[in-house]
Amino acid sequence: MRINAIKINGFGKLKDKEIELNDGINLIYGENEAGKSTVLKCIQALFYGVSKLKGGKSISDFDQYTPWNHSEYSGKVKYTLDNGEEYEVFRDFKKKNPIIYNQFQEDISKNFKQDKSKGIHFLEEQIGVDEASFKNTAMIGQQEIKLGKLDTSSMMQKISNLVSTGDDNISFKKSMEKLNKMQNDSIGTERTKQKPMNLVNEKIKQLLEQKKTLSNYKQSQIQQVQEKEKLKNKLNQLFEKKTNLKEKQKNSQSTKTEKVNRKVNIYTYLLIFFIMLALILILLIRNILVGIGSLIPVIIIEILMKKKSNQEAESFQMVNQELAKKFEIEQEKLQNEINQANVALHILEIEKNNVDEKLEELARVEEELNEQNAIRTELMSLEVSFEIAKEALEKAYEKMKHDISPQFEQNLCEIISSITNEKYKNIKINDEVGILVEVENGEYMTADRLSIGTIDEMYLSLRLSTLSEISSENLPIILDETFAYFDNQRLKNILHYLQDKKYNHQIIIFTCSNREEEILKQLKIEYHLINI
Repeated sequence: MRINAIKINGFGKLKDKEIELNDGINLIYGENEAGKSTVLKCIQALFYGVSKLKGGKSISDFDQYTPWNHSEYSGKVKYTLDNGEEYEVFRDFKKKNPIIYNQFQEDISKNFKQDKSKGIHFLEEQIGVDEASFKNTAMIGQQEIKLGKLDTSSMMQKISNLVSTGDDNISFKKSMEKLNKMQNDSIGTERTKQKPMNLVNEKIKQLLEQKKTLSNYKQSQIQQVQEKEKLKNKLNQLFEKKTNLKEKQKNSQSTKTEKVNRKVNIYTYLLIFFIMLALILILLIRNILVGIGSLIPVIIIEILMKKKSNQEAESFQMVNQELAKKFEIEQEKLQNEINQANVALHILEIEKNNVDEKLEELARVEEELNEQNAIRTELMSLEVSFEIAKEALEKAYEKMKHDISPQFEQNLCEIISSITNEKYKNIKINDEVGILVEVENGEYMTADRLSIGTIDEMYLSLRLSTLSEISSENLPIILDETFAYFDNQRLKNILHYLQDKKYNHQIIIFTCSNREEEILKQLKIEYHLINI
């Protein structure tokens, strides 16, 4: 890939600026504050857009580079891929999506996938490199190479990261440690006590014990329902018996009364008969004595009837009293049974209220148990996700070691040998001690024992070597004041290496110094100079 031209209509302090770039080495010169870093940022923004998010900064890139004096906030970049296809991209930075033209000036923007939140990622589709990777490999700034005595360990960590993961900001070891810590904090292990999984397991255990105890009340509820039904049936039977007893008592009294009344009626009829008979005899015989004599039986019958009636009344009264007493005893017995049944039913109702409270508590426990089980399921799913992530990271690391790191070693040896005048030719990557360098006498030493300048060169070499690994395209190398801390010899070596035709990358060097141009002239290396 080669960047052919950049047109800046308005971006930051720059306005109406056009920059033509060639193959090989392009030297963009400008005094401090002339706008070199703005051009660099504009290149990145034309390819990937400019973010409106602050990302921890006091101001977003969008706001920082919004032009002050005019409304035009746009630009265009022309570039050619390794297969010869040419493209032009116009971007109005106030809009989400750019307009992409092919070499026939046809709008092909719709040919690329469009992200609703981030817009079209055309360059990522074309070269397979996202913005972060492009920035961390193809664009190398001064602060990324500058190294003081106190920064050696930090730089060695970056080198280690670069070798093991392909990104100097990502450490496999630290990433794995972070994943393990996140897993431990978010889930916990068998050894932890106050972590989510342990807490939820303990809670589930307590709830299961509560459920086991409270579940007995379900059987109690069934038994209560059955017992209540029995008591209600018994009460119904007792009330029926009581009603029947009253009816029986009433019927018995009626029967006795009817019998007595029948006898009284008979005596009454006989008395009337004899009286009528006596009257007839008096009328027929016309003898008062005979008539009175005929009344004697009537008087006798009356006496007998009265006596018999009295006897019947006394007997009836006695029978009624005995019958009433008998019915009273039976009624009292029935009432006692009814009272006992009602007491039992009342006690059952009180117990039912207690059981209902326990069953409500059981329902709450079961609901909470379901919630805790759901939480545990989520934690288990999260744990699986962490394990998958760690496994994927482990596999990626192993793949990096077996597939990419050897190529890193080869590229690193080639680059470091070239820029150190073959002082260091053989470099090995060791999991235990990191990077080993073979010195002139054949001994291997750890890279952190090398000079600060050599470590600088090693880091730059590694950054350059990653370019051939992250994309099938030969990406341009954009260097922003990268060599400010290189001595002249090291600068000669690196510039000589970069112009090597077999390297085949477009080189764009931003500088405020004349050193690069002077050394390029000394080395008779062709370059294209652009003044900002």
